[in-house]
Amino acid sequence: MKRYILEIVRQKWRILSTILTLLLLNVALGVFVSVYQLPSLTDLQTTWNNLRMHAARAGQADPAVIYRQGSADLEKLKTRIPEKRQFARVLSDLLEAAASSAVKVGTINYKPVPIKGEGLLSYQLSISVSGRYAAVKSYLADLQKNPELVVVDAVAFSNSDLFVENVVMDLHITVYLREGA
Repeated sequence: MKRYILEIVRQKWRILSTILTLLLLNVALGVFVSVYQLPSLTDLQTTWNNLRMHAARAGQADPAVIYRQGSADLEKLKTRIPEKRQFARVLSDLLEAAASSAVKVGTINYKPVPIKGEGLLSYQLSISVSGRYAAVKSYLADLQKNPELVVVDAVAFSNSDLFVENVVMDLHITVYLREGA
């Protein structure tokens, strides 16, 4: 039996040395991972968790400060809401923005909806504009920069002719106004 083992070792010494080398390399890597990398990984995870908790605590503020900031933000928002009698001016601003963006205004429909308990009135506007894509996109950007409280609720683009760049944009906008004046 011993003679057979020695004969196998003599004939297959390259394969056996490769297997032994791979086995030793595997053991060495296992020791390296368990002795060096796992403790290091645990330390890094602890540091990461501590930094996340510190960042979360840094975002918390005193409730009085949060209340004052919220009150200031509400007052700032109220200044952006024009009075009901200024609806014509707001609509005129929307049309002037369309003209300056070189789009043609199609149909405009609006419907006032009172917001109970808030002293506000919302006008639901549907506007259809058409023009080159860049002009339509410019008009949409102008609407977003409007200083009054104008909310773009929905946008739909269409182009009926593939060979002519004439984009039609259907907008649903809500304009908020203060009642009573």
